[in-house]
Amino acid sequence: MSRHLYAILFFAAVVAFLAIIYLPSYTKYQELKQEDEKIAEHIQELQTQNDQLREEARLLQTDVKYLEKVLREELGLVKPGEVVYKFVKDEKKKS
Repeated sequence: MSRHLYAILFFAAVVAFLAIIYLPSYTKYQELKQEDEKIAEHIQELQTQNDQLREEARLLQTDVKYLEKVLREELGLVKPGEVVYKFVKDEKKKS
């Protein structure tokens, strides 16, 4: 065999060896990168939710009108002497 052929075989062997070593690591890197992106997105969603909850807590502590609105809508509270009228939709349609 010629020296040129040995050089080509050696180069091919080195490339094959590096591919065998590198490809599994690269695949794992891609999987971890995708997982990292998902986690970063989830963190962003949680931060947004946290900001909304902090704003609501601030409003409940400082805004009396907002507090009254929440108490009326979510807990059904009424002021003394108030009468609450609830309208019920008729489920039966008249033909």
